[in-house]
Amino acid sequence: MLQYFPNHRYRSTFCKNSTPRLEYVCHVGADASHMPRSMHEHDYLCEVVLITQGAGIYMIDGQRYTAQKGDLIFYNSHTVHDEFGGSGSNLATYCIAINGLRIEGLPVDHLLPDGYCPIQPTKQHFSEILNLFAAIEQEAANYLTMALAAKLTALLREEGVKQRQQTPTLAAKARAFIDKNYKENIRLGDIAAATHTNAYYLSHLFKAEIGLSPMKYVILRRIGEAQNLLINTDMTITQIAAQVGYNNSNYFQNVFKGALGMTPGEYRRKWTV
Repeated sequence: MLQYFPNHRYRSTFCKNSTPRLEYVCHVGADASHMPRSMHEHDYLCEVVLITQGAGIYMIDGQRYTAQKGDLIFYNSHTVHDEFGGSGSNLATYCIAINGLRIEGLPVDHLLPDGYCPIQPTKQHFSEILNLFAAIEQEAANYLTMALAAKLTALLREEGVKQRQQTPTLAAKARAFIDKNYKENIRLGDIAAATHTNAYYLSHLFKAEIGLSPMKYVILRRIGEAQNLLINTDMTITQIAAQVGYNNSNYFQNVFKGALGMTPGEYRRKWTV
């Protein structure tokens, strides 16, 4: 028989007097991976996604990434992201959201350190991490969530892949302006003025880099925030419309349906229990 002793000099991953809390866990099978999600961010939590099957395309802070089985995707709080999913690629994922996460040296609700790629391979750790996600789904337990966060923190520290540094482009500056002001009544001229450039030239550059026009991006940021509120709050549709920058609830519902193919009410009923 072998007997093992723990390291009594172990230093906690989490800051003193802080206890991360599991906000929600989601297991999305291949049959439901088409759930439409527009650009959105989370103010008070971070999300971690594990791809268990297939592949998908993800837009994170204005950059497009491809992730496949065995990859982890990290969304720190205030990270704008979209999920195009894995159309035709049999995508399946786990997702957990953690609130109150405080790790030494990182901002609140951040798990991914600055300078690291948001897509990280699990390699030989896949089975262990998958088992933790599955156990969290089964038990919805905070202590398991803390174990997973500690495991991922160590994985990033020891094997994390760094992000290639890029000089901010004009389109990236325009996107940052939209992300900050999308709830306001901004127009293309406002975006161009904020980036000190011509509106036509900006539109051309923005679409070439981001994949859609600046004003289409404004709409999708509003729709993405509306999706969060529909799923995670009991606000009325009229309240949500006003929250994301639409004074007319009927107009908001028409825009929402045009973007996602269903009304806000249908979306809420379909994706909440």
